[in-house]
Amino acid sequence: MERDKDVALVRCESYERGVVEERVARAFDLVGGPAAVVKPGESVFLKVNALLAYEPDRAVTTHPEVVRAVALQLQNVTDRITIGDNPGGPFNVERVYEKTGFAKVAEETGCSLCLDSSARQVVLHEGRCMKSFTISEAMASADRLVSVSKFKTHMSMNVTCAVKNMFGAVPGMNKFTYHGRFSREEDFANLIVDVALASDPDFHVVDAVIGMDGNGPRQGRARPLGVIAAGRDAFAVDLAMMGVIAHEPRVNKPLAAAIDRGLCPPITSDLNLVGDDLRELAVADFVMPARKDIGSRVPGFVMDKIGGMVSLRPVPSARRCTGCMMCAKVCPENAVMMVDSVARIDTRKCIKCYCCHELCEADAIDLEKPWLMRLARIKTD
Repeated sequence: MERDKDVALVRCESYERGVVEERVARAFDLVGGPAAVVKPGESVFLKVNALLAYEPDRAVTTHPEVVRAVALQLQNVTDRITIGDNPGGPFNVERVYEKTGFAKVAEETGCSLCLDSSARQVVLHEGRCMKSFTISEAMASADRLVSVSKFKTHMSMNVTCAVKNMFGAVPGMNKFTYHGRFSREEDFANLIVDVALASDPDFHVVDAVIGMDGNGPRQGRARPLGVIAAGRDAFAVDLAMMGVIAHEPRVNKPLAAAIDRGLCPPITSDLNLVGDDLRELAVADFVMPARKDIGSRVPGFVMDKIGGMVSLRPVPSARRCTGCMMCAKVCPENAVMMVDSVARIDTRKCIKCYCCHELCEADAIDLEKPWLMRLARIKTD
């Protein structure tokens, strides 16, 4: 199947409302306009990144001004628009929408907010990891699914952009079941590709005005990138964004899996980039997450034996832990317990998925080097 290789890249260095509206409108126009995405009267689900109940300036979630501008573009064609996501853990979704600013966007634009947590099974015959997936009913039943992702780093997959954003189509705790089943990074990357294909989004907009580098997707550094990207194909959009941060495409692990499966070209020159010049948009010194292990240096069968001794391990901080038990609730292997109201992790069960690190609102999960990494003086940056 020939995939759409058109990607719009538009410079946008501010979240000032008028600027974002103009730049998002330009991005749409460069790839055919909103009428090329949705038809009059069709329902649209805007799938945002609502990882946690964090304010927009934390650069953890999609900025509400970008979501608002996308909604306004689509409202030129249809008024049946729902904004939503499936946050990473058993959070109060209304609180998440309020803190992230999405509730205000819905109020200002007249869009609906998704509070429906129901799901359906979606068959994907070409799935690499599975052939049937649990997908949000609200997303699956919409006439059009439009992703509005946040460009960030990710401790496990290195990058989260258009492709990884679609993992949020998997509702609630099903995500952690999948984490447990596919704990090897290569397998999990292919699972993310499968979910992106199964959810079948129609269009993608990337908020990379201010992204995140370092140890994302939550504890990294807010990093100005000054870009809005848009396109029909998630893999092409991710590939273009790897050019923006001047890293090899395969650093993005789901993108590497997509390239191996023939779903994406291996280099940005194979894309049809429109808008601002990629060479002028590219940023220097974008920092990837800390290296979690030495897997790239030793054979896989060795890592299977000693992986726990040479991988960063999550360690709760007794000083910062609030005893909320979120880490225990989201752990796919039930490796977290509470001792004297402080989280403790059973290292024998831990699969290094870093869900606890990713979803702790108190920033109470540190990543520490085990003794063998320290002994070998293995750098993680």
